Amino acid sequence: MPDNQEILQKMDAMSRRALASLEAMQKAITEGNRGMIGKHMIDAENALSYLKSDLNLHDSLTKTAEANLAHTQFLGVIPQYNNKASDYNGTENAVVKGVSRAGRSSGFYTPHRVV
Repeated sequence: MPDNQEILQKMDAMSRRALASLEAMQKAITEGNRGMIGKHMIDAENALSYLKSDLNLHDSLTKTAEANLAHTQFLGVIPQYNNKASDYNGTENAVVKGVSRAGRSSGFYTPHRVV
C-alpha cells in the first residue's frame, strides 16, 4: 500500500452519499419541511465527517511511508532526518528534547532545594 489509493477510492461512495443528502436537504428547503431539513443535514454531516477521517488517515499513512524509506534515511553512516517545522503539530504525544515549554517550569534558574 505505498500510495494509499484505495483509501481515496473508498471516499467516492461517501462523497456521493453526502451529495445526495445535500440535494435532498435542498429539496426539503424548497418544500419548507423543517424535520426533513434537519435529518438530511445530520446525514450530510456524518458523511462529511467520515470523509474527513479518511483523508486524515491517508495523510498520516503517507507521512509514515515517507518517513520510513530505508534507502533515504541512512546515507552512509550519517542518518538523514527530515526535520520540518510542519512535521510536529504537538498532538503526537511526543516531547521535543531540549525544549522548555512555557507553563512547565517556574523559571529558568531555580535554586537547589532539599526536600
